[in-house]
Amino acid sequence: MNNDRVKALQEATVELLKTIKADKLKTDEIDQLREVLRFHEHRYYIQNDPLVSDFEYDTLYKGLEGLEKEAPDLVVPDSPTQRVGKGLTKDFPNVSHLVPMLSLDNSYNSEDLLDFDRKARELTGAMEVEYCVEPKFDGASISLIYEDDHLERGATRGDGVRGDDITPNIKQIRTIPLSAKFSNYGLQTVEIRGEVFINKNNFKKFNEGLAELGLAPLANPRNAAAGTLRIKDPMEVKRRNLEAFVYHVSYYVSKEGVQKTDDGLQMTDDGKEVPSSVINHLSSNLLTHSGTLEMLWDLGFRSPAKEKKVLKGIQAVIDYCNEFEMQRDDLPYEIDGMVIKVNDFELQDKMGMTTHHPRWAMAYKFKARQATSKLLRIEYQVGRTGNIGPVAKIEPVHIGGVTVGSISLFNEDVIREKDIRIGDTVLVERAGDVIPYIVKSLTELRTGDEQPIVFPKCCPSCGDEIVRIAEEAAWRCV
Repeated sequence: MNNDRVKALQEATVELLKTIKADKLKTDEIDQLREVLRFHEHRYYIQNDPLVSDFEYDTLYKGLEGLEKEAPDLVVPDSPTQRVGKGLTKDFPNVSHLVPMLSLDNSYNSEDLLDFDRKARELTGAMEVEYCVEPKFDGASISLIYEDDHLERGATRGDGVRGDDITPNIKQIRTIPLSAKFSNYGLQTVEIRGEVFINKNNFKKFNEGLAELGLAPLANPRNAAAGTLRIKDPMEVKRRNLEAFVYHVSYYVSKEGVQKTDDGLQMTDDGKEVPSSVINHLSSNLLTHSGTLEMLWDLGFRSPAKEKKVLKGIQAVIDYCNEFEMQRDDLPYEIDGMVIKVNDFELQDKMGMTTHHPRWAMAYKFKARQATSKLLRIEYQVGRTGNIGPVAKIEPVHIGGVTVGSISLFNEDVIREKDIRIGDTVLVERAGDVIPYIVKSLTELRTGDEQPIVFPKCCPSCGDEIVRIAEEAAWRCV
């Protein structure tokens, strides 16, 4: 948005606030009021650079609510007031994705990336391939469909072919616009992919709130996001402050009848080859992956347009991945790697897909964060179902920006299988960069003073006898 337009919307904001304060707001101002509210939502949720106070935003919002109450026939689906809908039904409707949501092939070292580049050059015939490199967000995958510029549906990944329709919950995520001017790019129907997450700060605040209520904290941001999307109360979803990055256009139908999927271009009416004259009329943003990220950003989505880099040659890609890994602790959200994609869609089409993953993309997973510590003692916790859970207390150790002092050992079988003993030096890792767990005991460092872990005979909470149900791993207080 250019400076003149920003200035005009700021001026409109001031005038609307004056009008509302004077109680002179009229229904013929409803479109301008909606536009102003969308502008301020974008400044706050996407750019993190608000131009009005929370009070001023709420004043504008309540003004719109009042107008829509006076004239309900003027309510439109993409109005800022329409995010909060009725609760979901008992079961989430199961829906088909327009294009299957495939997995990504994973790599864990530079040798894997070098091999990926070799195959890319062989399949495309290119001497050097241009790649788009972006963060791999650690959240819950979603699919969004926009029709005639309006959000029609949001769904979970599910099994990759079918997912759950969670549209009312998707509408509570402020970084997902209810409408977007895809028509400015000549598009009528669009399916895009993204990742929903809770940022580190909001996750911490939410768990602190649960603790104050005496409730169990959520395990990690990824599971928290996935679980929140399946809550049947949209107001509770809104309260948890989910965010989303969108990073892929998987399907579109243009106004000229051109259909694009991850498999390539074709005509929607009879499947004939698309004339080059038609393709040339499509926006240049639709010819490369990086172009689609810029398009999504310009349309008001939060895409990795600012974090991504377009690089030629795999060595530059490897260097950028290593550089970004060093910065991960400074990010406000969790990532567990980088995604490398062949940037040119024409080359992507040449490389094709497998039934599992696209050949033109690869995930580079960051090294798991590990440290060693000493196991001091075992404490036992009683869960809500009566399960007795052993918790290892270790010498506090710093792993990936977090100090870890307690680690769940899950059950007695885990202790026996890993031969974990009190006094052991243990290797600790943060799974998914969030959940700490003991990988193994470093038996070569044992001194002979280590003690086996003996499960209690009675409940540590009430003193009653505990039992182990047949075919279950947990001991339970009955």
